Amino acid sequence: MVRTATAPPTDRSMWGRLLRRCHPDHGGDASLFVWVRALQEYVVGDGIEPAVHHIPRRTTTTHSRRVAPAGAFADGRFDNLTAQALAMAEGLDEPYAALLLLLRDLRDAGDFGGVAFRYQREGATYRSLAAIGYRVGMTDEQRSRFYRIAEAVPLSQRHANWILEKLQEGAA
Repeated sequence: MVRTATAPPTDRSMWGRLLRRCHPDHGGDASLFVWVRALQEYVVGDGIEPAVHHIPRRTTTTHSRRVAPAGAFADGRFDNLTAQALAMAEGLDEPYAALLLLLRDLRDAGDFGGVAFRYQREGATYRSLAAIGYRVGMTDEQRSRFYRIAEAVPLSQRHANWILEKLQEGAA
C-alpha cells in the first residue's frame, strides 16, 4: 500500500468537521451542536469582536508630569524647600496662602529611605496639585496659578501629599 503525504488537519478544519457531525441536518443532536458551537467560541473566539479604541490611562504618579525634574530635590534640602513655601505664603492671597501654611508641621523624613524620603526628592505631580485645587474648589485660572506657585517653590510630591492629607483631616 502506498501512502500519499497529506497535510495534517488544521484546527479550523477540525472544528468544521466536528460541527458538521453534530449538526441536526446531518443526523446530529441539536443540543450537542449548540454546546460544541459555544465551546468553539470560548476556545478559539470565532466571533468577530468589536474594535475598541481607547487612550490608555496612566494610573500611577510615576509616569505623570511633575513640577520640576527629580534632580532639583537631590541636594537634601527638604526643610529649605518647606521654609521657602512658608515664606512665600506670607505674600499670597487665599486660597494659596492657607494651602502653603498647611506645611507648617512638615519635617524632613531623614535619610532612612522609604516612600516619604522618595516623595520629598521628587517634584509634585500636576495630578496631585489638581486634586488639591479641586478639593478646595479652585477655578481653572486659580489652579493654573497654583501650578505656577508650586513651580516657583518647587513643591515636592511629599508637600502635595501632606497638603491633601491635611485637607482630608479638616473635612473629617
